[in-house]
Amino acid sequence: MGKRYHLLLGAYVTSSLGNWVYRITLPLLVLHQTGSALSTSLVYVVEYLPFLLLSLPGGVWADRFDRRRILVGGDLAAAAVAGVLAVLVIADVHSLGVILVVALVLGCVEPVYHPAFQSFLPEILPKDKLAQGNGRLQSGDNIMGMVGPVIAGGAIAVLGYEATITFNALSYLVSAGAILLIGDSGGQRAPRTGKRPTFRQDLAEAGQYIFRRNRLLLAGSLLFTGTNFATWIVQANFVFYLTSYRHLSPSQIGGVLACQGAGAVLGAAVAGRLNKRFEAGRIIICTTAAAGCLTLVLVPLRETVVIGLLWGLVFACASVNMVSWFTLRQRIVPGHLLGRVVAATRMLAFTSIPVAALVGGFMESALHNVYLIIALSGVVRLLLAVFAWFTPMRGPAPTSPAEAERAEPAGPAAPPVEQTS
Repeated sequence: MGKRYHLLLGAYVTSSLGNWVYRITLPLLVLHQTGSALSTSLVYVVEYLPFLLLSLPGGVWADRFDRRRILVGGDLAAAAVAGVLAVLVIADVHSLGVILVVALVLGCVEPVYHPAFQSFLPEILPKDKLAQGNGRLQSGDNIMGMVGPVIAGGAIAVLGYEATITFNALSYLVSAGAILLIGDSGGQRAPRTGKRPTFRQDLAEAGQYIFRRNRLLLAGSLLFTGTNFATWIVQANFVFYLTSYRHLSPSQIGGVLACQGAGAVLGAAVAGRLNKRFEAGRIIICTTAAAGCLTLVLVPLRETVVIGLLWGLVFACASVNMVSWFTLRQRIVPGHLLGRVVAATRMLAFTSIPVAALVGGFMESALHNVYLIIALSGVVRLLLAVFAWFTPMRGPAPTSPAEAERAEPAGPAAPPVEQTS
């Protein structure tokens, strides 16, 4: 895969560990201070609102400027903001508003960072290595998702919230250093003949490509918009569920979320092989349906270990989805458009996350029945799989950008994808 890829992988894994520690620490901190499910869900709302505001600018910048420099700048900015949050916690600031503002600012880094990262990977890997490269990146993230919650739970119990959040800030600095060592990739940029297009023209070009020229891309984005809603209506309440319904300690919660990470590692490990044998769109459809069934089975369960294992399988399906989608998108989108397309499709998919977090928080506060929320999540996933079956995602995967633009909905004779255990 090469030295540059392994530096990128190392940077990604390091910052991912810090992110996973942060993701469990901040909701637990807010829940500890307020004891409110709604306040905890607000953390997820403010973290994802920046995707609605900055995803499109982030995509334009990824196509206009050096993507490596954007990644380094994003890591340094995240380190600074996370450092401020650590100082606030050390100073024993108990204002929910202040913590949410800092979380909002930190959330502004990711929508700028992600389009540059997704567009940077094809610059250092050939197309036939993308599935393997994405699989390793996703495996690294998921391994950190397995280890991070355990580290966070133990660190909170032993060292407190202050040291745990400080660790997050340091991880971004290490990531920035690794990306600096990669050097210039000489990647593809938009061809410039004459005057540079305006910001609006750049966005219009990406919008026309997604909504008029590539129906496969649009169908996948709509599917992930729905699956994000199904995921986060539960995820926003999951820590509250484990704390208030199952009465688990922070260390036990870390163990349950470690199962989530382990399942995601399993999914990433098999995703590359699945994408060699089956069409990417059909893989996504069938794993979406499988995740819906598994979520419904979660409703009657009460044993902590079984809940963790089943939740891990749900995230195994999600991990296969992500690797398949990232690889498909990188293969079928022209390089000079990739940053904007990644940003626009991700923004569309992420619009449902703050909505889901609020809906989940209000449902729990009003009905005090998290099992109803879990059931709703499973039903939504199954309906989305049915929807996707009647879109171009069901058909053969395009092998080039030109072929993707000509993709038509699959005929009725298209066979279902084979399922694996």
